[in-house]
Amino acid sequence: MVVPSAQNKIMVVDDDPAVRYLISRFFSYNNYEIAAAEDAKTARKIFQIFQPDLVILDVNLPDDSGFNLCQEIRQTGKFVLMLTCLTDVNYVLEGFERGADDYQTKPFNLEILKAKIEALLKRRQVSNNVIYPLVSSYPSRLIFDKLIIDPQKCEVVVEEKIVSLTALEFELLYFLASHPDRVWERSELILSVWSQNDEIGAERKVDVHIGQIRKKIGDFDSKWIKTIRGKGYMFEPPVRK
Repeated sequence: MVVPSAQNKIMVVDDDPAVRYLISRFFSYNNYEIAAAEDAKTARKIFQIFQPDLVILDVNLPDDSGFNLCQEIRQTGKFVLMLTCLTDVNYVLEGFERGADDYQTKPFNLEILKAKIEALLKRRQVSNNVIYPLVSSYPSRLIFDKLIIDPQKCEVVVEEKIVSLTALEFELLYFLASHPDRVWERSELILSVWSQNDEIGAERKVDVHIGQIRKKIGDFDSKWIKTIRGKGYMFEPPVRK
């Protein structure tokens, strides 16, 4: 369980004042530092000053799409949890494609929302206002031909070039690479990497993240991450040094 402190900052971006008030009051009571915005323009200004660890973000904002804002925020390395009334799986998948770390539909349970946020914050340690990925469970770097995965630096190198992955993408890639030649079902990856299996589009979002990883590491012909039809995914390294 994450122990909330002043370092655990959450920004709520929603045009509904009732939702902003409800979430702000609940998480303030649970010792999180909270900021709120009613539109994308205000959110961008507050974000620069407040520097939250995680943003709870609605899709339908009065001045911009929450998906656009999500993509901007994820480029800074901060977590984003989409909170919206849009339940269609296509919206869910677009959220993940834009970089969302999780997706919660309205109406929602505050305790479940809190559990999702704690699960996300577990992935990083906060020290002196600098966020570092959790690496205690990662013993050593993995080297596969031209692909190097270094958990101590949370860094992926392909052909001597550093590849920028999100924290979740890194964890998913490292998990697969540290268990080579084993087929993992999507539900198993959800439980192993996300530590949950009860969300809308949960298994399909694995496909989205795998696609993003492949694109970033240049695995267009699936030379490393294999799709096993009807089963899931397997990391098949060429030669491990």
